Amino acid sequence: MSKILGLGGVFLSFKGDKDELHRWYHEHLGLLMSDYGSGFFEGSQLVLVTFTKEMASDAIINFRVDDLDEMMNHLKEEGLETSPITTYPYGKFAHFLDPFGNKIELWEPFEENYREMVQQEILNFEKKVRQ
Repeated sequence: MSKILGLGGVFLSFKGDKDELHRWYHEHLGLLMSDYGSGFFEGSQLVLVTFTKEMASDAIINFRVDDLDEMMNHLKEEGLETSPITTYPYGKFAHFLDPFGNKIELWEPFEENYREMVQQEILNFEKKVRQ
């Protein structure tokens, strides 16, 4: 059976201007930032923490999985309603609601593409900060 590999991201709704938030977290906490938030690359961990006010007020937790198709088939067999799988250059995603109504996102990353994309986003953010 497919299994959860770890957290893929935490998506938080914060008050304040996004650019100011990102600069503050970069300057005061040393987080490497992009326009989407901060990513962590430790070993095989790929974790994104976003700080945005555009999102709904509810937080979403993202779990990385090793086989999204298998996991979604399993959840459907368990009677859960699931979203279709959406594929991007950096991975495949799908959503479902837990029994309490909390939105859960599952992500099967395309690790190499994701790392390259985030590294470029960090460089772009650092250039913007220097201007």
